[in-house]
Parts: sequence; structure tokens; C-alpha cells
Amino acid sequence: MKKSRLVLLAFILIAAVLCPVDSTEAQPANKNSGKVYLLSIDTLSILDINHTNTPNLWELSQKGAVGLSSNRSLRSANSMDSSLTIGAGNLVRAYGGGIMAYNRDEKIMNRNQTAAQLYQNLTGWDPEDSAALLVNLPEILTGMSTENVNSVPGAMGELLKNNQHQVCVLGNGDINGTPFRSSVAIGMDAAGRVPLGDVGANTYTQSPESYLGWETNYSYLLSQAKVNQKQADVIIIELSDLARLDKSDIAFPEILEKQRNIYLHRIDEFVGELSKQMNAQEDMMLIVAPSPSLTQISNKNNFTPVIAYGKNIEHGFLTSGATRRDYIVSNTDIAPTVLGFFNIKTSPSMIGQSIQSRSTPGIDTLQAAQNLSLSAATVNRLRAPMVKGYILMLIIFILLSVIAIFGIPRLTRAVEPLVVSLVAVPLVFLPLGRLNLAADWEYILFAVLAIIIITALAIYLCRFDFHRAFIALTGITAVAIDLDVITGFHMIQRSVLGYDPMAGARYYGIGNEYMGILLGSIIILGAVAYDKFPRKWMLGLITLVFLMHCYIIAGPSLGAQSDGVLTAPAAFLVTIALLGNVRINPRVLLGMLGIVVASILGLTLYDMSRPVEMQTHIGRAAHQIISGGWKEGIIIIARKLGMNFKLIRYTIWSRVFLVMLGVLALLIYRPVGAMEKIRLQRPRIIKGFAGILTGAIVGLIINDSGIVAAATTSIYMVIPLLLLMMNLQKKPVD
Repeated sequence: MKKSRLVLLAFILIAAVLCPVDSTEAQPANKNSGKVYLLSIDTLSILDINHTNTPNLWELSQKGAVGLSSNRSLRSANSMDSSLTIGAGNLVRAYGGGIMAYNRDEKIMNRNQTAAQLYQNLTGWDPEDSAALLVNLPEILTGMSTENVNSVPGAMGELLKNNQHQVCVLGNGDINGTPFRSSVAIGMDAAGRVPLGDVGANTYTQSPESYLGWETNYSYLLSQAKVNQKQADVIIIELSDLARLDKSDIAFPEILEKQRNIYLHRIDEFVGELSKQMNAQEDMMLIVAPSPSLTQISNKNNFTPVIAYGKNIEHGFLTSGATRRDYIVSNTDIAPTVLGFFNIKTSPSMIGQSIQSRSTPGIDTLQAAQNLSLSAATVNRLRAPMVKGYILMLIIFILLSVIAIFGIPRLTRAVEPLVVSLVAVPLVFLPLGRLNLAADWEYILFAVLAIIIITALAIYLCRFDFHRAFIALTGITAVAIDLDVITGFHMIQRSVLGYDPMAGARYYGIGNEYMGILLGSIIILGAVAYDKFPRKWMLGLITLVFLMHCYIIAGPSLGAQSDGVLTAPAAFLVTIALLGNVRINPRVLLGMLGIVVASILGLTLYDMSRPVEMQTHIGRAAHQIISGGWKEGIIIIARKLGMNFKLIRYTIWSRVFLVMLGVLALLIYRPVGAMEKIRLQRPRIIKGFAGILTGAIVGLIINDSGIVAAATTSIYMVIPLLLLMMNLQKKPVD
């Protein structure tokens, strides 16, 4: 009877994800006969836009909507890879030859044949009457076949072609005779063909008055945009003078700054003239920057601006269903936005979502976007030194504890507060990004002082009971994370232990670091509570808390941690079973597996039932698998495994995880009899350790950043074990 009640309590976990289905359906867009003007201004920064130097760009940001874009691709934030990614609506990269794009009749250097001839010789396809061609498409497709993605280069252009919409591409980024024609990758179809435009030598001119040597022929591009207006539905224009400066000879900073301002002014004048050609009631203009400048990269500020203006764009900020963040979109959202303008359904291969504008009366959205860019860059600069510093603390303090336990007992009193301080760090790091300090070093100094003060205060208030101080700090951390998740992630999103929206891997939710911290915290708190009050009502309360945290971690409207859908229920179920003295056998394991599977299915079905723009990556991945079949599922699994193996090899979290595993293995056998004494003294806490270890192992296996989640989860197993060991050493138990 007792066992059946415990199993019943465990089954309650299913309810965390079996929520009522939201029947709201997305309304179809009205058909649009207007045009899209897509301006690719490579290396433009949001900080370049102001009322003085770029009045036309500034005016468009005031009339339209402004946002920041991540520039993730399969490789790095460069113009070629990002342009291919924009055109595919999914992650792509270039290979050996980069992007070899030419006008069809251009003679290719050292080839003695035209682009059309080489294209046909390499592909076996008819170039038709295309204006421009990506001649090395076979190289790109061959390279992409080895990647664990289903991306289709040219997917946007292919869908536009299939729906009888013409694309025109104008301009290039050539410098010193070397072709750089990334925008062809944005507008081409799946065969690498662009029907209209000019990407050849007419689009630039020599500039002897500038050290650059080559610059955009703005008047020619403006005239060609007007010429192609009648035929083209999407006009893509590449303005690359800013990028040319990044690739040119090194000049003195003041000379570079002067020249950059000149080109910013010319680009701005072009934007102003082009905006006069468009009909703002029927057309839409999108201004994007495929990649950040070298200066931005050096400042860890990889966000690039996106400005949308025209039909259905209200003044405010930009967002998308893919990011679910105010002011932030992804480069993979550009293609769905263009397709959505013409009421064309996106391809299953696309991971982006259509960009939307949101009205913000009375707010300077440009200034807000600039502030967000600067604050995100600050967090990015702080992330490496502070996270590495924390990991170094973990390794050193854990090893000092081992030395105190095995070799120098008198170190114990000095080491115990250091060990307790390790759980103060996630608490201090949580709100740190919300501060507005003048310099990076001030954040580091503030963090160090806060860790010392909070640790000392906890130890003092707990009357120098270090294990109790650990529990107090763990409880406060768990509550702080819960409140932040429930109220909108205002702290996690700006924490150095959060995630980087510039990198484009995650934009919302709880993230891997804090998922592991929350999971480990809740389990150890539950074990300690049951150790203090070993009653049925407490076990029931713990089950309810675990149930709630299943949804906090994995719920689409909360943590949205897809891997937590499996990790959290598995860890919590094992903990409940062990605390309730349920004998683990094949039948019980099968029941647990059934609960976890039911949880996953319930949460997935709920997320899939929501409108597309509200779905998380859980629902979108499920739709991809349904539309793409088992091969799509294999691609997703292979991508996650590949990322996990990569992180295990290169992330510093691997080092601390290995140290913790080594220390855990050592403490099981040495000192002789110590673990057995702790097991007899605090049996329920030991069972909590087993639950934490389960969460760490499951997270490591199924999470694409599993090593990170496993390491942060394990902190709440190793630290209390060390404190118990050191306390046992001070007060041996017979």
C-alpha cells in the first residue's frame, strides 16, 4: 500500500505537462502585391545610427521599427556565412572558395570562360536567363552534406521563384580586384541562380581620393533599382564600403574614423533616395548587416542592426517567435519575413520566424536598442573572466577540502567558509548584469566583495554551522531563480551564467547553467527537508515542489528547457523513489520511464498546439520531425551529440566536472568508513545525492550542452558531501 501511494505521487509529475490545449490559431496574412527592398550594409553597427551623421537611417528608425540581430552560422560571424544563412533561413556556411558569384557573362579570372559556362560545366544545369550565378554551389552543397543540419542554401529565393516572384540583386563588396559578392547568396534560388540584377564591375568605381581604392557606385545602384522596379518583387542591394574598410590597408585610427564617417554619410544618402522610390503604404524596406565590424568583434559586441519600414510596420521595436525577446531577432528570421510579406509559407528546412514590430509609444527605441547592445557586450566581456574565475575557485577549493580531509586536518576551519562561498557565486552572478557600472573591473570587484559579504553573513546567521549556511544560500538561490523565471528572466538573460543572445544558440528560457543549479538545489533542499521531517506529508510536499519545478524548468512559457523535459522528471523521480524507500527494480524503472515519456509527449503536444510564433524549439523541432520524418529526428540527435562532444572537449566546465567526479569516487572509499558513517547519520541526504547524480548523468547524455548542466548540477552533490566529511573529521562518530 505504501509503495502504491508513492508511485501515485510520482505519477502526478505527468500533470506538469498535460496542460489544456491552446486552440488559438494564427491568422493568415493578407496577400501583398508590394515590393521588398532588402539593403545589406555589412559591418554597420547600431551605434553608427544617429540624427547627425545618418539622418535618413535615424528617420527610418523613428518611423519604422528597430532591432538587433544575432549572426549565427555554421562557422563564424562573417559576411559569406551569414549571407548564406539569411538566404536559407537556417544555419549554413561557405567552404574553400567562399562565395564565387558573377554576372552570367563575366569572364572568370584564370578560367577562360564565362560564369554561365563554368556554372553549367560544374553543375550540369542550365543557367537559363539568370543575371547572376553562384558558380561554386556544388562545393557548398558537398560541404553541407557533411553537416548535421537540413539547411537548403537559397531556400528563400527558391520559394519566391516557385510563387512567381522575381528577385533582383545589385552591388558587391569587391576590393582590389578580388570578388566579394555575398548578397547573391541571399537572393539566389536553390540552384544558385538570380534572375535579375548586376553584381559586376559597374556597381563599384575607383576612388583615388580615398586610400580604399574601390567604393560603391551609389548613383548606378540607385538607377538600377529604379530600372528593375517593374520586374522585381524583391530588390536586394549590397552596400559594402564599410566592410571594404575592414579588409583594406591599415590606416591611423583618425584617418579610418574620418573615412568611415564619409561612407556612412554616402550610405545614408542612398537610403534616403531609395526610400523616396518606394511606396511606404505598399512596400517594405529591411536594412540588415550580415556581420559585425572588427571593432565590434574586439568589443564582444556582435549584434548588428535591423531596421524595418513600410507596410504593416509600426513604430517600435522588432521581435520574432524564434527569439521571443524585445529588440532581438535572428539572421534566420529574415527569409521568413520576406516570404511572409508575400503570404508564402516557409520551408520546413527554415528555423527562423517572421519578424514582427511592436509599438512602444513614448520610448526612444533606437536608444533602447543601443543600450541593450552595449549591456549585452559588457556581459559578454565579463563572461569569460568571471566564469573561468568561478571554475578555478571550484577546482582549488574542492582540492583544498580534499587535502584538509586526507592530509592536513587543521586546514578544515579555513577551508569550510571557502567551500560555502562556492554556492554564493551563482546567487551573486544572477543580478549582476542588471547593475549599471562604468567599467568592467567594477563589476568584477563588486562580485568579489558581494561573494565575501554574503558568505560571511550566511555563516554568521547560521552560527558558524557551515552545512546550514550552505543550505540557506542554496535555498535563497533556488527562490531567486524561480522568481526570475516566473517574472520574465530579467536577471538570467543578463547574467554571466546565463546565455549569449549574440551567439544565437539561445534567446529565452532558463539556460543550461541555471537549469543545473536549480535542479541540484531543489533536490538537495528536498533531501534535507525530508531528513529533518521524515513524514509522509513532507514527502508529499516535496513531490509537489518537484512537480512544480518540472514545469518551471521545461514549460514552454517558463524555462523552455527542452532537454530538461527528460532530465528533471528523471532526477526527481529517482529522488522520490529513494526517499520513499521504493525498491528499484525493472518494474519500477519501467514505470518511471513511462512517466517521463508521458511528460515529454504531453509537453510537446501542448507546445505544438500553440500558434507558430509562440512555440518554443520543442514544438518547432517536433513539427520538423513530423514533416521531415525519421531522418529529421536523426539530424537533430546527431547535431545535439556533435555539440555535446565538442563542448566536452573544449569547454572549461569539463575540467571541473572531472575533478568533482574524481573527488566523489575518492570519498566513497577514503577515508575508510567515513562514507558509511555519513550514510548512517544522514541517509536521506545520501539518497538526494543519488538523485542529483541521476540528473547530472541524464543531462550529460541528452543535452547538447550536457557537460555544462552536469557540472552545475553536481556542485550541489560534491559541496555538501565535502562539508559533511569535514564536519565528521572534526566530530568523529563512533
